[in-house]
Amino acid sequence: MTVKVKNILISIAMVFLLITLIIYSKDTAETIRHCIEICTKTLIPSIFAYMILCTFLINSGLSEIITAPLWYLSRRFIKLDRKLFSVLVLSLIAGYPVGTKMLKEVVSQNKNYTEVAHKISPYCYASGPAFIIGIAGNVVYNSSAAGLIIFLSCTISNIICIIFITRKEKDNNPLLNRQTDTSGKIVSSALLSSAKAIMIICLSMIVFNIATDLFSCLTENALCDTTAFRYVKSIIEVTNICTLDATTPLWLMTFFISFGGLCVIFQIYLIADGTVRFFRFALFRLIPSALSSAICFVITEISDFEAYIPATNVKSPMLTIENPLVLFSVGSMSLILIAYLSDQIKIFKKY
Repeated sequence: MTVKVKNILISIAMVFLLITLIIYSKDTAETIRHCIEICTKTLIPSIFAYMILCTFLINSGLSEIITAPLWYLSRRFIKLDRKLFSVLVLSLIAGYPVGTKMLKEVVSQNKNYTEVAHKISPYCYASGPAFIIGIAGNVVYNSSAAGLIIFLSCTISNIICIIFITRKEKDNNPLLNRQTDTSGKIVSSALLSSAKAIMIICLSMIVFNIATDLFSCLTENALCDTTAFRYVKSIIEVTNICTLDATTPLWLMTFFISFGGLCVIFQIYLIADGTVRFFRFALFRLIPSALSSAICFVITEISDFEAYIPATNVKSPMLTIENPLVLFSVGSMSLILIAYLSDQIKIFKKY
């Protein structure tokens, strides 16, 4: 396909998308309001603080001190040096894109980490316990135990994959000789880079949800109420697990959360400045996702755990666009997005 033909096809697609957005503007606006509610009530509270803290710990060098005892206990099985091991540990509790963001920080400090960072990035990837237990556990299954089982299954799966993938790596850093830096510059850097990352996460989540909802509108909502379509939406954007109920098998819910969704993988692609290959990353996530589902199935069989349908399903009221929190969120996103796009334009001009 020539460049000219490709540009024509893209232009036609953009015109079609523009017309569709105009026709279904009301539905699009409702989707955006719903996504902002998810961002302000779920994503930002469960990820942002962890992201700031983890970035600060990595850049300051404190992460290597905090995780040193675990590193000494596991160094025979997980062949990572102390810095990369600290990234692994923090990524398992901080939220999906945080692991990639920390690896990016490590590579920016030392280019020698580039190869191994690419190798382990699909496994320094997990939803934080706040999201798993709070949403998948308490909202969908009305059970913190269900969320805990999912979290353990995903964590064990990632650890098994890391052990296998790093089995031939050299055992480095036998001594603790790292210098720490907790200056104000490190703190401000953690705040600014985390703010940029959280805006990328929220905005890409909005875009993916708009795409799936426009598809529903084009099919005249014929698929919206089907269980299969809700499963597809969960594969595309993981926060859509909120639309599922307790009839969803726990092992399947574990697969959705372990995979993270195409939207999260796209967020990682953006946060990594395109250095992570989208389809390769998605393919590599299928193995630990399937493994985590199998682990969840074994745990539920051994423990005789059975999820039940909540007696009531009380939903929180929708945030309106007049809500000050929504306006503040939209304004902040817009300002940071403008700054981010300005930087990207400067980069593209070099090529």
